[in-house]
Amino acid sequence: MDWFHCNQCFTRRGSKFVVSSCGHICCEACIKSKQCSVCGASCSYLPITDEMKPQEKVFFKDPVKLIQSRLEHISQVALFQRTQMERVTANFKHKSVELERRLKEVTERYYRQLSELKRENTDLKKQLSELKRETAELKKPLSQRRVSPGQIQIDGTQRVSLPVAVTSPDSWINYLCF
Repeated sequence: MDWFHCNQCFTRRGSKFVVSSCGHICCEACIKSKQCSVCGASCSYLPITDEMKPQEKVFFKDPVKLIQSRLEHISQVALFQRTQMERVTANFKHKSVELERRLKEVTERYYRQLSELKRENTDLKKQLSELKRETAELKKPLSQRRVSPGQIQIDGTQRVSLPVAVTSPDSWINYLCF
């Protein structure tokens, strides 16, 4: 650490150094009690030793090594997060493929049902057309038999007049039979 020195006397030698709460480094010889020898502010001192806390030691480490260790940590964080992102992406892809498969199945089933319903509709239209034709055929003889109210054609040539007044069924049957 070629930058490390006492901020008062600029010595690099000595066995004991401290850092003040105002941020100055002092050697053992330049320490004043409760007052910084560099700026004169009232302060406290922290001995620079191997027993310092990690958050205090970081200020005395080589910046290149510090950056490298931080980059390794950042690299581990990035790798972890990328792995997690890949997992969630793979999950979404799997779900997407499954949903597309199910959509295809449902679509095919509905198209089959639609085709079936169209065939059934065509068959029902044919049946309806046939029933209409049969109905028309059945109505034809009735319309040909009715000549006018009170008359009915019995055998195609003979027309019988029926009384217009209300009569009992017995007299009507007798009238037709004689």
